[in-house]
Amino acid sequence: MSPLIGNPYVIGDTTGNFKKLDDISSYTLTFNPSSDVSTTNDTITSIEHRFITGQRVTYTHGGGTAIGGLTSGTAYFIVNNGADTIKLASSYANALIATTIDLTSTGSGSSHTINLAFDGTNTKFKATYSNGTRARITTAAQLTISINGVLQQPYDTATPTNGYGIEHPGIIVFSVAPTSSDIFWGNIIANNFPTYDITDNKVDNFTGNGSQTEFTLSRTVPNNESLLVTIDGVTQYPSDGTTTRAYTIFDSILTFSAAPASGAVIQARHIGFAGAVTSAVTGFNGRTGNVGLRTGDPLVGVGIQSGGTTIGTGVTQINFIGTGNTFAVIGDRVDISISGGGGSSSAGTRINYPGGGQSPFILSLAHVTQSVTIDSTLTGETIPANIVIGESTLVIDTGVGVTIGSDNTVIPDLYDVFG
Repeated sequence: MSPLIGNPYVIGDTTGNFKKLDDISSYTLTFNPSSDVSTTNDTITSIEHRFITGQRVTYTHGGGTAIGGLTSGTAYFIVNNGADTIKLASSYANALIATTIDLTSTGSGSSHTINLAFDGTNTKFKATYSNGTRARITTAAQLTISINGVLQQPYDTATPTNGYGIEHPGIIVFSVAPTSSDIFWGNIIANNFPTYDITDNKVDNFTGNGSQTEFTLSRTVPNNESLLVTIDGVTQYPSDGTTTRAYTIFDSILTFSAAPASGAVIQARHIGFAGAVTSAVTGFNGRTGNVGLRTGDPLVGVGIQSGGTTIGTGVTQINFIGTGNTFAVIGDRVDISISGGGGSSSAGTRINYPGGGQSPFILSLAHVTQSVTIDSTLTGETIPANIVIGESTLVIDTGVGVTIGSDNTVIPDLYDVFG
């Protein structure tokens, strides 16, 4: 069976979906402090590590001598310092405010360890598979998780009251901290994958200042290989699972291993494919390729209404003539108010009797902006064409004339006429 959950065939099959999660009940990082510890920055390097700020871990020197500032067999708390480095704090509270331990020496030995486990304290764990590949999940239903053979209920919240929830990016949050005796297994039902459209080929531009190493990208990047980075036109190599190189990506943060020089021109090109993966649109109005609207194209779903009655469809341009017109955009509707005149030589709208017969009267707009002549030729009828003023004041713009033809009348009633 091919699931094809929202993806093309190759990706939607098993490339990123239906994966067994790494065992998060116990994970041990083994590192060599002589190469992986910076006493200058108080950091421990682990490429694309699995740690989260606030996690309780246990450090051991692995048979050597302890790193200066740490004690073997002691519990510490993680401070996430980026995709590839961590720091340690003496308490959970200190970890949250990034008050970290000063690492004064690298100690000795090449097999120091930091162990993260179900210990009755930790509730948050990074979801990974295939020995550290970060799971790309945004909803709890993308995972199936069991504790002691009992399926846990998923909740789309970072503070679940039962079962587990999800905290972005891809962090499992248990409602109750699992203990060392709990047995865990989990599966990824479906990963999130980007849709590579033309908009994915975007370039972010930055300028180095000699000290800044982190730059915020315009969008979340799937992995280090999904970005082409250059400094002053020279291509930079991304770090991988075993080697630290020029840069790493964590969510939407581009982090350089060394700060670009002051004034350096940095370009980060998001790599995608020019075309939609679903291939849902293959042509438009008989045209293929990168199609844009042009004169004559029908506007599907667009209509013109007056008083609730459709008076036009498939219109590509509306031209309003005259002054004083107003427009208001309300949601997906545009309300248009015509002040008067409209540029037409017509005096107004024929008034009908209740039975449907035509009266000899025409209803005028209350503001005349263009000269008009009131006679029978306006309506093409032989009966007299008269005008009734529709407001308490009929305004006639300066220089505009209203001519009353022979045998025709204007009925102002009790209204005032201004010119």
